[in-house]
Amino acid sequence: MDSKYYKIIGNNVAYYRKKKNLTQEGLALKANISRTHISHIEADNVNKSPSLDILFRICDVLEIEPYKLFIENDD
Repeated sequence: MDSKYYKIIGNNVAYYRKKKNLTQEGLALKANISRTHISHIEADNVNKSPSLDILFRICDVLEIEPYKLFIENDD
């Protein structure tokens, strides 16, 4: 069950990152985390549980409210 939510978060991070025309490296640099960590968050086959601090930093860079990472989209 948890993997479903990790996938939703990962898909949303990737979606909003691409919408801002950022690479994983670019997002990582701006959020002060590693590119590998971003890659693991976005990967379908890796259940990387990011801390709230990491999620908030990602949201700040992407200029979105944190709740948007938890909404399942059909896109």
